[in-house]
Amino acid sequence: MFRSLAATAACALALAGCQTVDRPDFTLAELRAASPSIRHEAGNVQDRDRFLAEVRAAATAPADGAFDLLALSGGGANGAYGAGVLVGWTGHGDRPEFEVVTGVSIGALMAPFAFIGPEGDAALRAAFTDGRSDNVMQPRWAMALWGPGIFSARPLRELVAKAVDEELLRRVAEGHREGRRLYIATTSLDTREQVIWDMGALAASGEPGVRDRFIDILTAAASVPGAFPPVAIELLNNGRRVRELHADGRLTANFFIAPESVLRDNLPIRGRDESAPGRIWVIVNGTPEERFSVAPYSGLAVATRSMEALLNSSTRTSLLAAAQFARLNELAFAAMTLGETAADQALAFRQGHMIALFELGQRRARDGQLWSSEGAN
Repeated sequence: MFRSLAATAACALALAGCQTVDRPDFTLAELRAASPSIRHEAGNVQDRDRFLAEVRAAATAPADGAFDLLALSGGGANGAYGAGVLVGWTGHGDRPEFEVVTGVSIGALMAPFAFIGPEGDAALRAAFTDGRSDNVMQPRWAMALWGPGIFSARPLRELVAKAVDEELLRRVAEGHREGRRLYIATTSLDTREQVIWDMGALAASGEPGVRDRFIDILTAAASVPGAFPPVAIELLNNGRRVRELHADGRLTANFFIAPESVLRDNLPIRGRDESAPGRIWVIVNGTPEERFSVAPYSGLAVATRSMEALLNSSTRTSLLAAAQFARLNELAFAAMTLGETAADQALAFRQGHMIALFELGQRRARDGQLWSSEGAN
């Protein structure tokens, strides 16, 4: 199967110059004019400042006496581990209410459930253990020559749609109205940078088509380029309209606590006069540490191994940067990873494998065997 996929990918790349996307051209100025308030362009100073204002507002009155920000990373099937961590954390009895939750890739699919609290645990468990993801990677075979993506987009979108029901949207909107914030990152293939979406504001907007837009953004967040087609998201603001292509948020960051420029310039994510304790939690759905194994010699395997090396390196750097940012801002920092002792198989969407990962994460969290101040177990 992998040889066939590799051949298909090679042919698709060879014909990439012939591929077109049916959407009108637009300028960067037109894109920004059409950008709604729920969309934060990481490289735009005005959007960055708006993001900071929203997070600082969320930090002013934490319900449990502490400001808590949870960042959930990408990692494919390894997201089952992170889902288990959240459920086990509830069982341990000290899971906080998060004022801010951020998610990238598979972490984006987990984030709404983490945001609504322990009430989302049952749905989170089902989403990662009931076998619904077994067939998410359906090859398009020869059809991959006539459009981007080796795998069909339909199973992934259906997987997301099954998880996003009206009750989830209601609970997310409720949390947003309480002052908390839920953010999801995608990568714009037009600007080639991170875009952060205010999903709570979207859920609370009451606009027509909220559920479809919510599903579109989550699907885009998990659409690995080359594997799945990007998602065209229509932006509309004051009569201005464009269609922007979005793909996996991991292209720009495997997890995030704020736009990169916030960390670079050491801008506080809460007011300087805030006296309540502040904590940043990061769950890395994978193993960013270097590990030895003999690399298979095939096109797809080499491409996959190369991408893993790139993501692992960037994740380690991001963990160090996040820990340093937390120290400079007098915030506690705690991170966890899958760890070297567990299998790291990001594409193994088999029910048995995902149940095992879920149970591992649940057991570790329930027993309190998780957190490190430097980002490694």
